[in-house]
Amino acid sequence: MAHTAKKQQPIVITANDMGEVQQPGASVEQTKPQPVGRSKSITAPVASPLDLPTTVFQTALERRKTNRATLLDWIRAALVEGVDYGRIHSMGKSKCQLAAQGMADQCTDPKHWSKPSLWKPGAEKICGMLGITVHYPTLPDYEQSALQGVEIKTVIIRCELHDATGRAIADGVGARSLAQDYGDLNKALKMAEKSAHIDATLRMAGLSEVFTQDLEDQKNQQQQGQGGKERNDRAEVEAKPIGKQSREHLDLEDRIKELKLDQERIKKWCQRKWKVEHFLDLTAAQYRELLTRLPGFAELMAAEASAKREAPQAEDAVVIDPYFAGDVAEQLAG
Repeated sequence: MAHTAKKQQPIVITANDMGEVQQPGASVEQTKPQPVGRSKSITAPVASPLDLPTTVFQTALERRKTNRATLLDWIRAALVEGVDYGRIHSMGKSKCQLAAQGMADQCTDPKHWSKPSLWKPGAEKICGMLGITVHYPTLPDYEQSALQGVEIKTVIIRCELHDATGRAIADGVGARSLAQDYGDLNKALKMAEKSAHIDATLRMAGLSEVFTQDLEDQKNQQQQGQGGKERNDRAEVEAKPIGKQSREHLDLEDRIKELKLDQERIKKWCQRKWKVEHFLDLTAAQYRELLTRLPGFAELMAAEASAKREAPQAEDAVVIDPYFAGDVAEQLAG
């Protein structure tokens, strides 16, 4: 028996304003993602938003533009500077007088400050307002590694932001070296989590034009770096010879004359103490130490002169050499 072939109707795909396409007659319930174990949804994403019908595309763009503007208005009104976000003074000491005086926090020139940096409390407020939950899928890996005694030098944490349906809508990454936290794994994990959360929040809402990330950490590192540089600079100055005709060199000779000390004996003491034969070769640190010892030397020499006056002919006359002999001299020599 001949069978009459049914005429196959063409399938028409339509798109809603969320960028999804569906077969004709599909209800809203049918287009929702189905739980695991049930039949697959008949919806399919459009290959590119640019493939959407023009009116649908325009509507979606306008809606998102308006919603984003509303979100930014809320962020400006709800987030508190110094609590949810902050700035750092980015102008160098050579270009900012207040920074050169150690008062950068009092600078009022907006050009001297960075773009606002989103902090964790601000990221938490934004996510909470949008009904977003925070997840760290890679965190258990580090927990297991720590329990198994695996050495960890660097932490890299991924953060996922999920909407009310459990769908991941944005992610971010945070990294931290344990050396930055003196080997404290817990602190390194917390810092990496914070960076990942902020990164994901900025990506989710497209907030990079408003906020930057991790300037709080950068500020701490900058302060540590400046502190280290200042210590190195001071160490370099301390190790540098004072030089001939310098203010220190002239002050030292004036002080020796004022206390009526024997300059040659002072030089011999310097040679014994530091292997320095001339005052101009003293470092800044050595110069300061010698300057503090001079009054003690003067007292010892006065005692020596007094002992000689009282028993000028005695063979056992007391002679106190503050540079080479006696317990007192050793104490002064350190």
